Amino acid sequence: MSLIRVENLSKTYGEGEVKTYALKGASFAIEKGEFVSIMGPSGSGKSTLMQILGLLDSASGGRYLFEGTDVTQFSEDEKAKIRNKKLGFVFQSFNLLPRTTVYENVELPLLYDENKMESDNSEKIKRALEAVGISHRINYLSNQISGGEKQRVAIARALVNEPEVIFADEPTGNLDSKSGLQVMKILQNLNDQGHTIILVTHETYTAQHAKRILYMKDGRIIADDLVKNRKIADGEENLLK
Repeated sequence: MSLIRVENLSKTYGEGEVKTYALKGASFAIEKGEFVSIMGPSGSGKSTLMQILGLLDSASGGRYLFEGTDVTQFSEDEKAKIRNKKLGFVFQSFNLLPRTTVYENVELPLLYDENKMESDNSEKIKRALEAVGISHRINYLSNQISGGEKQRVAIARALVNEPEVIFADEPTGNLDSKSGLQVMKILQNLNDQGHTIILVTHETYTAQHAKRILYMKDGRIIADDLVKNRKIADGEENLLK
């Protein structure tokens, strides 16, 4: 059973003459433990697809099976429960709460789970921060750290609930080359540890850090390729120092 399977998925906006087809008949599967990039230019439908896969939006047609369950017609409450327990999100703009600490930002997903005991939070948060190499900033305010560090905190926040899938939407878009590369290496390391990661990007270089790339154009998936070489290119080692 695939972790994610979509069958002839479509998404339209508007009606009649102003009807827009954002997604046209997408079909593919993603297995547990994969690192998949969804790549395409602006307007290709990649962000729409990620929103549907992340249960932040609904498809207009087709089927979406998550862990074998068709979630296409789930209510907003049902989708919210899956998001809180099974999915983690990393966005280009970080989406950290200002004037709150790194610890408090990472703790947020845990506060939405009424079944989790607060006494468990501290260890979970520390493990998540250690996984992305930012535990030394645990008591800093979010406006006291750099852009690259903010994205690490965002990844830790996505990781803290131990989700089945981490979605990363243009996670390097607001970062310089060094910080962007560090973020991609963190995502690679998390994938190597068994985490399933779905990355949305318009950059070929960023997409090639994954193991597989779904190429999109005009709402369609036009190619589905494995990445042959995920190693850091010559000279890039210096950026990590």
